[in-house]
Amino acid sequence: MTARVTSALLFVEDILRSIEFYNEIVGAEISQVHAEQEGGPITLAILKIGDFTLMLQPQEPIASEFESSRVGLGIHLQIRVEDVNLFHEHCINEGAILSVSGDPVDQAWGWREFALKDPDGYVWSVYQDLSGGQWT
Repeated sequence: MTARVTSALLFVEDILRSIEFYNEIVGAEISQVHAEQEGGPITLAILKIGDFTLMLQPQEPIASEFESSRVGLGIHLQIRVEDVNLFHEHCINEGAILSVSGDPVDQAWGWREFALKDPDGYVWSVYQDLSGGQWT
């Protein structure tokens, strides 16, 4: 049996701020936005990054589950881009929060990468694969 990861659901504090971040900084396409009632608050946003689906859901309805933990802690996500230096420059121009490494760094395994933090503390490794296809 083979499996393929197709999506991730992130619980966020401010769903509108997160939608804006992923759309404007990361370039995610807003695919669907749902509310339980017409004109009500957003209960689920579905965004596409290539063929990957990123779902955002407000953490407030289940806030008690987050009382003893911090959202984003313990998960590190990855985005492959064609030109990591250009994407890094875009993030700087948009005022995004860079985390961990700051500027792009060449890694021994053939990636050039930097870390980007979303408004809720989820860390994304943004990388360009320079390994000659080892990581495709």
